[in-house]
Amino acid sequence: MSDGFVLVWAVPDSDSEDNGCWVMVRHKDRGWELPGGDIRPGEGADVAALRELYEETGLLGVAEAMDSEIVDGGFVVRVKVSESPCPEAWTSNDHSIEEVGWCMDVPEKTAWGGDEIDRIRNHDWSASISLLS
Repeated sequence: MSDGFVLVWAVPDSDSEDNGCWVMVRHKDRGWELPGGDIRPGEGADVAALRELYEETGLLGVAEAMDSEIVDGGFVVRVKVSESPCPEAWTSNDHSIEEVGWCMDVPEKTAWGGDEIDRIRNHDWSASISLLS
C-alpha cells in the first residue's frame, strides 16, 4: 500500500525560469514520462521524489518545492540537479526504463500526453510549498 504518488520535475541547477529543460524517462510499456512512482508508507513526497529520481535516472538532486494541485491525487516535486544538460540519452539501472534524457520539448509517445507536461512546465513554483530553508 502506498501513500499516493509523486512525479519529479528535475531541472539543472543552472536553469533559469524562462529557458528550461527537464529530465524524462522512457518506460518500456508506457513511453516517455517524468520520473516518479509510489510514495512509501512513512515517506514524505520530497524523499520519495529524490529516491525515485535516483532509482530511475541515477541523478541526485535537491528538492526545492512541491505542489499537490498540479496533478490529481499526487505531488509534483521540483528537484534541482547539478548535472549539466546534454543531448545524449543514458541508461537506467531500472529495468523498466529504456532510456533517460534531457528534454526541451515534449517528446512523442508520452505516457499521458503533453498537456500535463505543459501544466508542470508553466507552473508558478513561487506559489508552491518551499522545501528550502
